[in-house]
Amino acid sequence: MRWIINIFTSYLRIVVVMVIVFFLTPFIVSKIGMDQFGLWSLIFSIVALFGLMDLGFATAANKYMGEFHGSGDYAGRNQVLATLLAVYIGLGLICIAVVAVVSLYAADWFHLSPELGHWFQLALWLLGGVVAINLPLNLFKAVLNGSGRMTVVNGIDMSMQLLNAALIVTLLQQGYGIRALIFSTAATMLLGPLLAMILAFLLTPKLSVSPRLFSRTRVKELLGFSFYFFIANIAVLVILRIDPPVIQTFMSLSAVAVYAIGAKIAEYTYYLNKQFSNALMPLVAQSRGGGDEATIDRVLLDGTRFGMAIALPFVALLFFYAEDIILLWMGEDFAEAVPVLRLLLGAILSTAIQLNAANVLAMNGQHRFVAFAMAGSAALNLILSVILIQDYGLNGVAAATLIAAFTVEVLVIIPRACWARGVSLWRFFRRALWPVLPALVPALGVAWGLDQLQPSADGFLWIILEGGGAALIYFAGFYVTGMKPEERAFIGSKLKLPRRRPPRRRRNEGAPGLTIFLYLLSGISVLSGLILAIVFWPEGPHHGLTAYVLPITWIIAGVVSFAIFAALGRIF
Repeated sequence: MRWIINIFTSYLRIVVVMVIVFFLTPFIVSKIGMDQFGLWSLIFSIVALFGLMDLGFATAANKYMGEFHGSGDYAGRNQVLATLLAVYIGLGLICIAVVAVVSLYAADWFHLSPELGHWFQLALWLLGGVVAINLPLNLFKAVLNGSGRMTVVNGIDMSMQLLNAALIVTLLQQGYGIRALIFSTAATMLLGPLLAMILAFLLTPKLSVSPRLFSRTRVKELLGFSFYFFIANIAVLVILRIDPPVIQTFMSLSAVAVYAIGAKIAEYTYYLNKQFSNALMPLVAQSRGGGDEATIDRVLLDGTRFGMAIALPFVALLFFYAEDIILLWMGEDFAEAVPVLRLLLGAILSTAIQLNAANVLAMNGQHRFVAFAMAGSAALNLILSVILIQDYGLNGVAAATLIAAFTVEVLVIIPRACWARGVSLWRFFRRALWPVLPALVPALGVAWGLDQLQPSADGFLWIILEGGGAALIYFAGFYVTGMKPEERAFIGSKLKLPRRRPPRRRRNEGAPGLTIFLYLLSGISVLSGLILAIVFWPEGPHHGLTAYVLPITWIIAGVVSFAIFAALGRIF
């Protein structure tokens, strides 16, 4: 049941990130102010663009690692890995040159003051340099993903997020200001891929990297595939990161900060929804390598159905509670982020519908179409943003994202995927979309009714309790109306623990990926809690209950995560 654990840990990783962002963002704003928070949002958007130097080879790496693992061709895998490593070293050097040029002039492009320009330049140098170093190192995450060990990658990412949060809080408490965000983010960005490289060699059978394995023929083959994913990656980055520069050009850093709050919630909702399709991408590649066409069709239909069963209630409840969440989280100064968030949630839902369809196309020779479709979506988004911001401000930028996503990703990509797999649009709707809709009606009814009895605006506790109750109603309804009898029987059989204690696994039959995940997550959680305790506890009376709750929560998280995954290991 490795794929189930991979999916579960993928979602858990995003949930951990969302919880961290939820508590950390107001703390950061209170320490550095709105203008510097807007500057940090702008910095992160620019640094993300440096990732384009990947040229799409990362997606090619995931595809080929999965296919070679499925076919058992370890020699071919090692040859591709060595070839990509050489290519990435060259791209890393080019990336450093690009960072040098951009860091010299970018502050003038955005009309920043000398003080803000100094921190902007420092951040671009440091974070851009880390991006360049990580280009070759991230290949080893593809090796782990391709071999089905996504749990390990998720464990590394979660550990780095926890460590980064602890470092940011520590440095901000020491008065480092925006430097705290820059230094801690750079350190954890670099440490994660280094851990992935070490674990890839420990866990992957017959993994070898040597300059002698470099192949020019492979470069041409990989470039023919990756070039189109490079176009797609540009499109995704434009969609996710271009809004802050556009807003800064026409408005102000304060407007960037307001938009960033709504965009941040929407972005993490996107990442949360994407985990299901990301976990299935190596499965599609392995199925293609093994000639299993039936599994690919199930990913398109049943994979979309289960992905939407997770995305739809989450997006719908976020839309319902958007105003209360923004105002309780950030205050009245960020009220303009409420309509921004609701518009962006519409775009996120449009994207969620086509995630598995795009993967099926991309992993089966239709990557050119996916690339140009996403490029069209990004171009339409950018053009509409520039037009609509002048009359409608921040709402116009968000509306541009919604219009572009629905037009291209729903009306273009899904029909093409159905045509490629010989599936009618009616069958896709009946098998993948319709089953997730009926359960939404009672769920929203419960949310509305509970809100009338106890307004959620009274506090986050009520949002969590009411939203959690509505979500449970949805999943109970989906279990009855949206799942096939055999799927319900499968879940029921897995939830029945064996009466007798199962035989103990021998050491070499265990799940090393899951074990390492547990060690990483629990260890970093405890370490982060100890760091926070060192910072807060000496001055506990000045920080109130937070001084004691935050460190203890981080420490307990490590212990609880171990218990949860130990139980899951017994079930699956």
